[in-house]
Amino acid sequence: MDVHLRDLRYFVAVAEELNVTRAAQRLFVSQPALSKQVRMLERQLGFPLFERVPAGMTLTPHGEALLSYARETLERWNAGVEAARGAVPSGTLVVGMQTAVGRGIQQRALRAFRAAMPGWELSLRLVKWSDPSGGSPTAAPTWPSSGCRRCRGCARGCCRWSAG
Repeated sequence: MDVHLRDLRYFVAVAEELNVTRAAQRLFVSQPALSKQVRMLERQLGFPLFERVPAGMTLTPHGEALLSYARETLERWNAGVEAARGAVPSGTLVVGMQTAVGRGIQQRALRAFRAAMPGWELSLRLVKWSDPSGGSPTAAPTWPSSGCRRCRGCARGCCRWSAG
């Protein structure tokens, strides 16, 4: 039997809401599509999970028995995905470039970086020669781009370009 995680999510949502319309809103799917998926799951399992009543739905004994296992399966899956994400360090390396790199060097460097650091993203930014941050969105300038008119380089710490 091949049941998908989506089917389990749908089943759990309907079981918790006991109303297909509210479950569909919670899952951001249409009500007819959710009803169809639940019916297909019931057909695949070979037994009803819900009893349709005028006020909504109630769980059958089969549905009650399956609900805790479905929840546990979804929780364990989510925990496994988080563990897998944490198994490889990840992040974003921002590289500021002042000119485009030519003759295939950039592509070879990108391939080598991605092979060595599979969980990392690389963000390349072209920056002006006068940008002291090198393209970093969080770096504060630490040296003058054209010098300070008062001290010609801020060695005395008299303006925003001071090192201290």
